[in-house]
Parts: sequence; C-alpha cells; structure tokens
Amino acid sequence: MKKIIILLSACMFVLFSCSEDCQTTYTYETYLPVYKSPEELTPEISYEASRSLESPGKIYYYGNYILINEKNAGVHIIDNSDIQNPTKIGFISIEGNLDIALKGDFLYADDFYNLMVIDISDMQNPKITCTIPNIKEEAYFDEVRRAFIVDYEHVTEQIEIGCDEEAPFEIVVDGNTLFNTDLRFIDIAVEAQDVAIPGAPSGGGGSLARVAFINDNFYYVNNYAMKVFDASVLSKPDLLNTVYLDWGVETIFPYEDKIFIGANDGMHILDNSDPANPEYISTFRHARACDPVVVQDDIAYVTLRDGSECQNFINQLDVVDVQNIEEPQLIASFPMDNPHGLSVREETLYLCEGKAGLKVFDVSNLEEIDRNLLSHLKELEAYDVISLTPELLLMVGPGGFYQFDSSDPKSLKLLSSILIGE
Repeated sequence: MKKIIILLSACMFVLFSCSEDCQTTYTYETYLPVYKSPEELTPEISYEASRSLESPGKIYYYGNYILINEKNAGVHIIDNSDIQNPTKIGFISIEGNLDIALKGDFLYADDFYNLMVIDISDMQNPKITCTIPNIKEEAYFDEVRRAFIVDYEHVTEQIEIGCDEEAPFEIVVDGNTLFNTDLRFIDIAVEAQDVAIPGAPSGGGGSLARVAFINDNFYYVNNYAMKVFDASVLSKPDLLNTVYLDWGVETIFPYEDKIFIGANDGMHILDNSDPANPEYISTFRHARACDPVVVQDDIAYVTLRDGSECQNFINQLDVVDVQNIEEPQLIASFPMDNPHGLSVREETLYLCEGKAGLKVFDVSNLEEIDRNLLSHLKELEAYDVISLTPELLLMVGPGGFYQFDSSDPKSLKLLSSILIGE
C-alpha cells in the first residue's frame, strides 16, 4: 500500500450546485479504509479444484505452469503444456493475496500482512511450511479500533461548502478536476508473471511484480524497502537483509547483476553482485507517477501513469541510458495514453496501455519510438505483458489472460485465452 494524497482526476465526475442559501455541493470519489483484527489476519489457505477468473492481477510463469493472481482472493494454477489449450488445474484461496512466485514445489504468496511459503507438491493438499509476518511493514494498526488497515474501498462522497467558506481543497482548472490537499491522507494497494518452452527463462514475473527469485535468493519489495531472503532451503527462507529505500516503491526487475526498483518518484538502481547485500547505486528521478520498469542492453524503459494511486497527471514512456549506472541519463520521453506494464525483446517493445490496449513498438531508434508503432491491439484492455520467447507473448488484463504468437510483431496472432467467467 502506498501513502498518497487523494487525487481526483478528470475522469471522475464532480457536480456543482448552488442553492439559495449559497452553498456548493462537491461530489467526488475517494477511498475509505477496510479494517481487519489481528485474529482475522491469521494465515489461512484452502484448495479448490478450479474457480472462474473474475479479477485477474499479476501473472507468473514457471516450467509448464502459469500462475494468475485473483486479486485479494488467491492463485489460479494453470497447466500450460499445450499453449493452445491452457488448463486450470486448481485454485489456492488466500485472502488478501496480490503477489506470487513459484520455485520447485513451493509457492511464495503474500496476504494482507504475511508472506507464506506453501508446499504444493500435493496440489490438492497444499500446506504452509513457513510464515513471515508483517512482510509489508506498512500494515497500519488503529489503536482505537484495535485493527489493521488492510485495504481501501472506492466510494463516492459529497461535501457542502458555503459560498463564504474556504474550501478544504484546491480546484484545479482542468475540466472538473479537483486536487484534495487537506481532507484525508490514504493508502491504496497497488494494482495490481512462469512455462517449459524452448528458449524461455525458467521462471519469473511481469513488470508489475513485487517479488523475484534470483538464484538461491528471494526478494520482496514493500512500500519503502526490499527484503532479501536466503531461499536455498525453499520451504523455510531465512531473512538476510532489509534494504531501505524511499517511500512509494512499486516494482522489482532483476537484470544481470543489478536490481532496478520502480518507485513513485523514480527508478532506483542497486548493485546485486553480492546477493545477500544489495547496495544502492543511484536513482533516476521523474515526476511522481506509477512506475514499472524493464531493462535490456543498458537501456531502461520506464512507464509513468496517472491515476488516483499515482498522484500525477503524466502518461508517458521514458527511455533511460543506464550504461553509466551511477548517472543514468534520459534519452527521450514519449506521450502515451495510460501505460501500465511492459516487456522488451531485442528491438521490440510491448507496452500495455490499459483501456487503450496493447501497443508494439520498434525500438531500434530510441529517439523515435513513437514514430515506429508496429501494431496496436485496441480491442483488449491490457495491464501487464511478458515476452516469454520471440514466438510467445503472455498478456493479462481485466478481460482475462491471453497468449499470442509474436513471431511477427506487426501481426500478433491469438493462440489461446482464459476469459473472465471461464
């Protein structure tokens, strides 16, 4: 969860009405906390033969398996041996789950408060082998309610201001946009990808991931820190180190002997040549925004997105030269619609644009990426994407999970899908 000030964007509606007694009514959208007692946060899991996909979150691939997070509900486990016919083989119910990783027979999954290590060698009888409490560290405890704030509910509220009273917020002249400066501080959970295919990596997540396995180590980023575990014994990881960073940490992307951290206000770069002791190197700063990052050949691709959880109005792609790791330099910025996750392979960049679909760019000329759009799938809302091999692309969005033949980036061909309700 990230700490921000309420941002009410132009897509939210605001109604102004002045009555005879000179009052103005503002109708706006905001978020209210959801509470759970310590007893309710006791780690619990259960197995179901299968469940329909309703609110897909992050995806993770490993061997012949694909894991799809059902936001705040658990994990779909999918056999992807036949790419054209992926089969759901089970669902592990985990209330509050957002992030997942798999290695061997062990599933690493968080809930509202804990990180659980789950033995799934017997898929129909999963067992928790280890629980690491307070992995997120930002679970706020309300002393009055004696409960933790675990989530925020999206609601519509109204406030009436007399014409001779000073409004507790500023009205930004940008359509009907309001920027709340005094009413309430809130925390919002981030929104929230592994297959045994020739040429594919052994396992990993997408650009929105907060977790990663790197050899025998496991890494978990919360809002302001990175937890490093020795996972050589998968059933019982041992905490080695906590690396503290600025507030607003969102994503982790390992690349060679470096770790790139996407954060609200920039991209942090850490040296991971000593996996137990990652060391901070530098930060590429940008305007405050949601910030996934991927890296290839000393070039970092960073998406900046507006939205209430990002406290910003910018939608753009930043291309950054990280050859000099101590002084990353901006090469170019390109305006986008509403960029989310992304993936790069050789000279092709796959970029999820939310409701605007999936865009595919030729990035051979880094200064003219916006002029080299290869294809655009406008009909599918896209959140995150993984170029697993030159021929296989995985994508997830609110409509479901999709696999494409990407051998020709100019003409992606749908191979299979698991849609909402299936």
